[in-house]
Amino acid sequence: MTKYDLEPITKTFYDALEEGTVLGRKCTSCGHIEFPPYLCCNSCGCLDTEWVDLTNMRGVIGQVLPTRGAFGDPDFKNAHGDYFSIEVKVPGADPVSTSLLHVDYDKYNEFDQYVRENEVVVKPLIIQDEDTKVLVWELEGESEFKKISEIKEPVKEETAAPAAAKAAAPATVDLANDKTAQIVIDAAADAYGVDASEISLATDIREDLSNESMKMIVMISTIEDETNVTIEIQEASNLMTIADFVNVVKERLGEETISADAAVASAAGSAGDSAAAGEEELDDIAKKVIQCAADGYGVDASEITLATDIREDLSNESMKMIVMISDIEDELDVTIEIQEASNLMTIADFVRVVRERL
Repeated sequence: MTKYDLEPITKTFYDALEEGTVLGRKCTSCGHIEFPPYLCCNSCGCLDTEWVDLTNMRGVIGQVLPTRGAFGDPDFKNAHGDYFSIEVKVPGADPVSTSLLHVDYDKYNEFDQYVRENEVVVKPLIIQDEDTKVLVWELEGESEFKKISEIKEPVKEETAAPAAAKAAAPATVDLANDKTAQIVIDAAADAYGVDASEISLATDIREDLSNESMKMIVMISTIEDETNVTIEIQEASNLMTIADFVNVVKERLGEETISADAAVASAAGSAGDSAAAGEEELDDIAKKVIQCAADGYGVDASEITLATDIREDLSNESMKMIVMISDIEDELDVTIEIQEASNLMTIADFVRVVRERL
């Protein structure tokens, strides 16, 4: 075969799945099997490969990963039940990453250990996924780890509404003064590349932000650095909303937990405090901080007051804040860590930190 277009190969593969057949391509030069099929041999580079029927092939699990939360696809789980992510070693082919269905998710730890100590054989399983058939795997023969999940229809909104109507009104949360909540929100914003103002306690990590596991890992790492608490990846896979993460941290810090539906306190009080701060007579320290902010953000110092919100009134560009902080450190001989600065909102906040250190 000397054709370089992969599309016909992909089409043939999926057309075969519709008919209940699993196909691969075998190199006519070295005999290596490309599965899933590719346009050339990944072993010797030969372009001459031919179709082979792999419907009855068997593989051995190389490793297994959990698939709830960070490592999973909620939509796939809802449609097909619990599953594991596995690496399958197929004779004559390269290992392939795929999904193992019909498993007992509650026995993940035992199954993972079993895979490490035993040769676990699996076989291909063709399933219907949305508008096409896809190939997954299942355990061959009987096993204590086998379990076919019962797929439940999603609860209709009108059915859930009465229960929601009876729920007690959630408590009010003052996020502006909740350092733990702000740390988690800022960590999520940085990890997922969004503005913190777009994130609330009810934000669903996977549905509202991203299902990319590495972004969650970055968020968790930041939270651990900021709060000195540990959140295991396995544990995080069962946490859905920002409030869930906040509460895990709060529990470990001995703080009172909050609800994802909690109303956020009005910022009226804070605005009043800021206004008062803006009217405060400026001393030399405040004037220097304001000038550093003006230089860092490229605006006139007359446009800045103690009540100026760095991100909302000036810019959310982190490099500009870094320039401002660098100027403050040079002018006033104090140190402000970048992570620390991420929790400072107004010019008054920066002035306060500088005064404390002087």
